[in-house]
Amino acid sequence: MKRTICLMFLLPSVVFAQDFKFIKATKQTINSGASPTSTNNYTIEISKSKKCKWSIDSVVNLYTSKAVEFQLFKIENATVLSPSNKPIEMTSIKQNGSFQIKFSSMKNRGSGRPGAPPMNLMVPVADFTQGAIVYYRIGKKKMQLKVESFDELETINAP
Repeated sequence: MKRTICLMFLLPSVVFAQDFKFIKATKQTINSGASPTSTNNYTIEISKSKKCKWSIDSVVNLYTSKAVEFQLFKIENATVLSPSNKPIEMTSIKQNGSFQIKFSSMKNRGSGRPGAPPMNLMVPVADFTQGAIVYYRIGKKKMQLKVESFDELETINAP
């Protein structure tokens, strides 16, 4: 009898946890501007197969232990080569499908002008070298998804 009661409490959390699936995580660096600026754009792709109430609370950088600002997008027609993304509100999502969590970090390297930092000066940036943790809720249950590394995409050097 005790085992049955324990299973009744554990089963829903296991079922919900397996429904939230990590697909991939990517990082792309964009270098641009007269005063060289590097922006690292990060994307975490997840999927949710069942409809239930869920939300994403925060995305935390493991290196700095600080939360970052992020946006959540619903991927429309995920099977095409360039799917369209539709931004959605973070509070109490009742949709299923594929989603992207997007955030970025930026660093300036200086302009080389008088009174400005030298051209090759590296400015510290909150890079996600050790990964990130996504804190989310399914119903009232708090959960987390650890992203250990990001696949690096081709760097874009813009004028």
